[in-house]
Amino acid sequence: MTEEFTRFLALFDSMVRYSHRWIALMDEQKLDWAPIENPSMRFGSRLSRITVRGLLIHCALAERNFVARIRESAPGATVPLPNDPVAAARFENTDLQQTALTLHEENMAALKSYRAEDLTKKLQFVGREWTGMGLLWGMYAHRSFHLGNIDIYLRQSDVVAPEFFEFDSLVLG
Repeated sequence: MTEEFTRFLALFDSMVRYSHRWIALMDEQKLDWAPIENPSMRFGSRLSRITVRGLLIHCALAERNFVARIRESAPGATVPLPNDPVAAARFENTDLQQTALTLHEENMAALKSYRAEDLTKKLQFVGREWTGMGLLWGMYAHRSFHLGNIDIYLRQSDVVAPEFFEFDSLVLG
């Protein structure tokens, strides 16, 4: 595999595991807390009540969608927004963190089966053309964006968030 893809795997795995460390700092009762509720506090049309639990599930399901769709889609195909009721149901009445980490480990296993052509094929997502590799970096940026949201929630619940660049692994990409 390419050096870039190897670097992506290391950084993405570290980002996901690191974000779980952040969430573990938060009081369990605050995972469903929405510090600000008003009409502007929404992400698109699908997520209107933003909580840490909701953000973690949103990221896990989006990542599952990207990882599967990049691999299985024909060149030129449109990658749909996430809609996987079976994967979403895995979060019902279970340990939030463990379920999300299990999905992440499944994603990492699937990513390791990618072929070079999966990374270079052109796909459509939100009206734009991406390569598979570009969309994977977009997935990384999506997780990072929502980690920023979680950072704000931690601080508003009187918890000092960890420093952003202090991932668990000492050697990254």
